[in-house]
Amino acid sequence: MEYNNLSKLVKKVLKTDQSGNTTMPSRREMTSKIFAFIMLIPGITSIVMTVTSEGGESIFFAISASFFLSISILLFGRKSRLEFNGTEKQLNLKTALWGYFQKSKIVVPFDTLSFELSSIGAQGPYQIKFVDQLYEFKQYTDAKMFISFLYTKYNTTAVETISDWPNKTPIRFAQSELYNSPQVTHDSQKANSNSHLEDEDFNSEDLVFIEIWDRKSLIKLSLPFFVFTAIAGLVKYGVL
Repeated sequence: MEYNNLSKLVKKVLKTDQSGNTTMPSRREMTSKIFAFIMLIPGITSIVMTVTSEGGESIFFAISASFFLSISILLFGRKSRLEFNGTEKQLNLKTALWGYFQKSKIVVPFDTLSFELSSIGAQGPYQIKFVDQLYEFKQYTDAKMFISFLYTKYNTTAVETISDWPNKTPIRFAQSELYNSPQVTHDSQKANSNSHLEDEDFNSEDLVFIEIWDRKSLIKLSLPFFVFTAIAGLVKYGVL
């Protein structure tokens, strides 16, 4: 399957670099972006409080603003992308900070790399798991197109647990799926009942989700915001 035949949604996830290798954002990069946006909230709040406060309070909020915004800027510049290197036949993790401190490490060779396709419900959404990554597509066609492209280009393995859950069944791709753009032929309910996983209609505007953390991690993430908000309130009313 050629890259130009991929749907717009899949192209938003899969990118090709100058060397012809395929890259995609890792869980670590998406986590950094989320942290960066969250740090903007107390940072902007501190700027507002710096302008409206006086004396020691203004200095405290100025320091807080510098702290949060500095972290946000660093996190926005943090890159952590997965690279499918066709020459070395391996999956690499490439990291950098605003174009500097570039590093690359081997994650897994292609001969041991496997994609697993599963469905959360009877009609999706559909999850793709490989190494420590988890991508979620709303439509089955996008999920299978994602796997088909990487399977064809890098000679990896692919299994699914939809037709005979929880057993893993090798995915069989039709010739049209491997070398051409997949045709819309079947609805998702029929696709889930067949072992060969036939395509269904898809909407290229659907979102793709990358699992980053669980609920417990999200609670831990929100704690600093509430702590600093409480400290700001204590300072504001003269308690500290």
